[in-house]
Amino acid sequence: MNRLLALMKREFWENKGAFRTTPIVLLGICLAFVFMVLISFNQFDHEFHTLKEAIRHLAMVDESVRSNGIYLLHFVPLNWLFSFVLAVVVFFYLLGSLYDDRKDRSILFWKSLPASDTLTLVSKLLSAMVVVPVMFWLAYVATVILFQIIASITVLSVGENPWTLFLSLGNPFKAWGLVLASYLAQSIWALPVYGWLMLVSAFAPRIPLLFALAPPAVFAILQAWIDFLRTFTLQADLGGLIKEWFINSPIIIWGTENNGAPKPVLGIPVSDTFDHAATLANMLDRLFSMQMLWGLVIAAVFLSAALWLRHRATDN
Repeated sequence: MNRLLALMKREFWENKGAFRTTPIVLLGICLAFVFMVLISFNQFDHEFHTLKEAIRHLAMVDESVRSNGIYLLHFVPLNWLFSFVLAVVVFFYLLGSLYDDRKDRSILFWKSLPASDTLTLVSKLLSAMVVVPVMFWLAYVATVILFQIIASITVLSVGENPWTLFLSLGNPFKAWGLVLASYLAQSIWALPVYGWLMLVSAFAPRIPLLFALAPPAVFAILQAWIDFLRTFTLQADLGGLIKEWFINSPIIIWGTENNGAPKPVLGIPVSDTFDHAATLANMLDRLFSMQMLWGLVIAAVFLSAALWLRHRATDN
């Protein structure tokens, strides 16, 4: 366990630009945008006269409506931004996880240390599944808190009470907990993709991005074409499976009720395979499903192949 933790610390310090700096930069960008909006707004609305009227009107809105609106604001647009960048960071981190030390010819040095290839692979996988999502979640929570502080100061400056207006409403801890749970659930749901990326990282001679994207794309196109020639219909193929996996993702996005009212949802609610309401129970429903079982089998095959290639890897 100590060796595993040491390897995960190594991953953090070797990739602190992606793991730590990226979410902090996102936080800074969000804050800069808020200040730009406030400064620009003041240029057109001196002394915030219009804002005063808007806040007074908001204070007269029913408390339950305000509470629901504030709860929704915890998921969008901030969660969209952090989720997207998190996915990009994890994608490129795993793509280089077993490739970079072959590229810079340091692999024999790392293999000479008292840590097995299995521990090395597990440390990289757990870093992608746990460390990076938690770092992004902490930055997301910090961003929301700073937004609330700025909003509170703005509301106080126009003579209203931020506590009764929004601070006491919306249950931020429930929203924050759901976001963290969705990040971790997505890490498990995405294990087949993570396994594939690590397999590509273990064997790609160069340009791992090309090896990661081209084979699935070519295979899906050929499969659809051959099935169409045989049946003149488009049957389920690799592209369809990837699409089904993507729309049933446990990551939280913003959807709508039947009446058009906004609400947080899991994945893209165009499939009835799972319930898309953003609840912990629905996340667990995905993780204990037959689809997840097959995903774990596929991930195990990919990761086993990546480990076998890691055993055989040299500095050539």
